[in-house]
Amino acid sequence: MLTAKSTSTHGVFAPMRPCQCQCQIHTNKGLTLSVSVHRRPVLRTAALHKHRGQASKRNQRSSPCPCRASSGDDTKTSNDGSVVKKSEGRISTTLAGLDALLGIQEEKSDEEDQNQPQAGKSDKVTLDVSPEVLKSIAQADLGRKAAQNGSSKGDKDAEKKLSDQMTRIVERAKQMASQDAEQGKVTEQNLGKDFETLLGMLRPEESVNKEDIRILKEQVFGPKVFWVTGTRTTDDILEGGIVVRGNLRAPREQVLDTVLKGVEHHFGQKYQVFLVPDPDSEEDDPKGGPRVAFQVIPSIVANPRPTLRWQYAAAAVLFGLTLLSATQLGLLANVSKLPKETVEWLARPENYDPDRAPPGLDGFDPVPFLLSSLPITSSVMATQFAHELGHRVVAFQRKIKLGASLFIPNSQIGTFGAVTQFKSLVRNNTDMFDVSFAGPLAAASTSLLLFVLGLVWSSGADIPKESLVPVPTQLFQGSLLLGSIANAVLGESAMSNSNVLIHPVLIGGWCGLVATALNSLPVGSLDGGKMTQAAYGPSTLGITSFFTYVGLGLGFLGSSLALPFGLYVLICQRTAEKYVQDKITPATGGRQTALAILVLTSILILLPMLPSGSEQAAVSSGTFL
Repeated sequence: MLTAKSTSTHGVFAPMRPCQCQCQIHTNKGLTLSVSVHRRPVLRTAALHKHRGQASKRNQRSSPCPCRASSGDDTKTSNDGSVVKKSEGRISTTLAGLDALLGIQEEKSDEEDQNQPQAGKSDKVTLDVSPEVLKSIAQADLGRKAAQNGSSKGDKDAEKKLSDQMTRIVERAKQMASQDAEQGKVTEQNLGKDFETLLGMLRPEESVNKEDIRILKEQVFGPKVFWVTGTRTTDDILEGGIVVRGNLRAPREQVLDTVLKGVEHHFGQKYQVFLVPDPDSEEDDPKGGPRVAFQVIPSIVANPRPTLRWQYAAAAVLFGLTLLSATQLGLLANVSKLPKETVEWLARPENYDPDRAPPGLDGFDPVPFLLSSLPITSSVMATQFAHELGHRVVAFQRKIKLGASLFIPNSQIGTFGAVTQFKSLVRNNTDMFDVSFAGPLAAASTSLLLFVLGLVWSSGADIPKESLVPVPTQLFQGSLLLGSIANAVLGESAMSNSNVLIHPVLIGGWCGLVATALNSLPVGSLDGGKMTQAAYGPSTLGITSFFTYVGLGLGFLGSSLALPFGLYVLICQRTAEKYVQDKITPATGGRQTALAILVLTSILILLPMLPSGSEQAAVSSGTFL
């Protein structure tokens, strides 16, 4: 925390209002530095921004957030190709960032200054600096460089240099606060240089520099590709990239392809290029669609982080837990194969005693009971393997790298699926749609096959009853679509009883279809969310995510699965996918229709049936719902 406080307003000082902000500075490789700046009522010298003149007072803008401060030389290209520097110079720009760091706001107008009561005549100005801020910034960059090099520890010298630079800035700020206007002007210039040095230390070493910007304008972009009208730094001050604004001279896809080839030719893998909506314009492009801009960002920042060793270890542990969860599901479905005395004892919760074994197990052979769980366990795991295999086959065809699959166990349906991240950039929304769609398609096909086979074997007369398991009829009320199909195939006579005998494969297929439906919901970075983002855009994804959360929160989607799955999405999958280079061109070619059918089918699977008559009691202790 950096705070400045004074005991007077001796002539050139103006008291400011207190405020508080908390900024997050995103460093390379996904590390995030959170800096809380508490701005007490501070006083500043009138000479601090004297060069800004009356324009500063007219603008009356608030002190910028450090993560929004610009540190590059913003330039603007006129129609004749000449480059004109913006009116705000480098010193003015860096001082804006220093204002935010020290909690200093813009000067008030002359009228406000006159209305301020006169305080004492003391010139004492004190600056309180919390060492945690210096340490946190230094450690953040240290961690960034460690992640960049793939090591667990960074260079201690880098941490010391950053801390020393921060200390130098604070000392200059103290010195300037106690000097007169002439001396303060020189100190102000030195302070701006020190602040720029600090920003340079925090940015990636591969940041886009002036020479690279010149090459980009003259040899990559051009009058026949993309007429550049201006460049500026990206909104993330530590990203080290630039936004290139201008006008398209060819179709978007063709321009992006030309720019990508040009950047690779001149810079190799140093930079990555993204086609994004123009952040500084709300007008549409004359050729249709939104106005576009290009982001050129260092690859070390733009590329997804590689899979680390601990992630492989976590994937192995989660896979084991998912296997145990699927086995538990199979054992629970076959609990009727235990001795009758044991089953009756387990049915009464008051009998639970961890120090005493259930009765009836003397001489009982557990091997057949354990083997009876294999049909359900193997069916559940087969659907998930098909899901992940579908993703990876299409990703391999599109030359997209995927990370380790982190399976999420669940006791009711075996698993919620897996979290599989992109580990390389995706070229366009069509590729992201196809990779995301392949998983649910493969899992749904496998699950539907098992579900149909289970229904046929459950209704066949030649299947021995020992191979079937009793399931409460009320459990079929958990899915409007699947329950209706089961009722039609098994018949009213079978479904009129309290329990119905079904084949274990039917349970595995049912669980696979429910898990696929959950992952196809249009929310966050689930498969359904990625497909919605690719086909309809991020704004549509925001709307569908809201209604999906409402459906899960109220229990309309997934019944008893709604709460745990909703928490899983909020914790692990709530953010939209960002590693797409062409963020504008939507996925077409019938993909929007395919997604609409998939989402509608998923909703019908997750919506419960409305019970009637004696079926009003809801099931809360089911074996697979």
